[in-house]
Amino acid sequence: MSQVQTIPASLPIQSRPLISTSERMTAISRLALPISLAQGSTLLMGLIDLAMVGRLGNKAVAALGLAVFSNSLILASVEGLASSIRGIVARRRGERSTEPRCLPLTAGLLIALVVGIPLAAICFLLSPFFFSLISSDPDITKIGIPLLRTLNLGIVAVGMQYAFSGYWTGIEKPRVYMSVVLLMTCLNTFLNYIFIFGHFGAPALGATGSAISTVLSLYVGVIIHCLIVHFRFRNDGFLSAKPERVLVMRIVRLGLPINIAAFFFASGYVVFLRMVGQVGTAELAAANVLVRVTMVLSILATSLGRASATLVSRTVGEGDLEGATQWGWTAGKLGVIGITALGLPMLLFPKVFLSIFLSDPHTMSIANIPLRLEAATAGIFSLMYIFGYTLNSLGDGKRIMIISLTTQWLLFLPIVWFVGPYLHYGLLQLWFVQVAYSLLATVLISGLWIDGRWKTIKI
Repeated sequence: MSQVQTIPASLPIQSRPLISTSERMTAISRLALPISLAQGSTLLMGLIDLAMVGRLGNKAVAALGLAVFSNSLILASVEGLASSIRGIVARRRGERSTEPRCLPLTAGLLIALVVGIPLAAICFLLSPFFFSLISSDPDITKIGIPLLRTLNLGIVAVGMQYAFSGYWTGIEKPRVYMSVVLLMTCLNTFLNYIFIFGHFGAPALGATGSAISTVLSLYVGVIIHCLIVHFRFRNDGFLSAKPERVLVMRIVRLGLPINIAAFFFASGYVVFLRMVGQVGTAELAAANVLVRVTMVLSILATSLGRASATLVSRTVGEGDLEGATQWGWTAGKLGVIGITALGLPMLLFPKVFLSIFLSDPHTMSIANIPLRLEAATAGIFSLMYIFGYTLNSLGDGKRIMIISLTTQWLLFLPIVWFVGPYLHYGLLQLWFVQVAYSLLATVLISGLWIDGRWKTIKI
């Protein structure tokens, strides 16, 4: 990858050394692998929380699930920081800009503070009201309210984590972000042991203890990030050069469509699962497992998308639009091949994977074919994530948002309601709808990449 990074932007495009497909794949993989490990570690952190809280009983697990979901909807308000900062930092590197390269990061941290502090305060106060809307069980509500309140205190830290994620990926040093996330995961596990069960003299706080551990780990991670950037890039304007208002507003403008799309995408899947639950309990249990499998397969797709966004944005900054196009297509090929191979064992041996999560024979039987469908199509559908993340960082997030909202809320969810609760078809038919929706979204988002309008967007 170092050969790619040292190509002078001043060279005419014709005189720059050609980069083979294998070199491009290697460069993308080197960026994507640490991002995948960081995302996997974040997912692992949530699973560890679930496993340790699971010892407290079903009501504690239910409260944790509802609180984490509710908090994730709120966190969508700062999710766009990663793509915005990644795109701007990579573009400026390609342009060989002389402005301090930490300015977008400083601006992102400022946005996280300005947005996060009042949002955290409002959500903290409204947590009892909101939780009473999503749970009618008084025992679950009693556990869930302090849990959700604590998680909401971490909104600022999550926003800053997104900012650092975008920065480290934008300068093509994702291993730094990966290392910090791995450290946070270890710290979170240790703090869970202390606060959930009451060790080393700490009180046993139950499920709320897991939220305290998560929030403390997030803020410790922010401090570590700040120290690393300060000592490694102290002359690049980190927290010393004041970002101009134009830069701050540019990050907000680039991130807003991403935030909106993330919020409605997450809430749309909650509506989907609710409608599946109206079909039957077994169908809901199977759908939950299928959604988990989808999340695992999408980790590699989103990682490739973030790597592609960095390399494409940098190459656009260099003025090499043809090279930028090739980076995107190479990431797409890598996603289709890699994720198809990753899903192959699930396609061939679905019962083995389902038995890890399910024990009821009927539930396993109705999940069998949908899991095979998911495994067989995941490679093709990875293009939706790869091109989507790339286009977001290139400033084309508005069109991505429109496609996401229209395909999910105007087509997918109404058809799910018609096929499921109205016509009373089963999970297999609902999953055919899911596959058709994903295929349509993939075709439309890939079309945005092909039409090339992103080449003219200034950020």
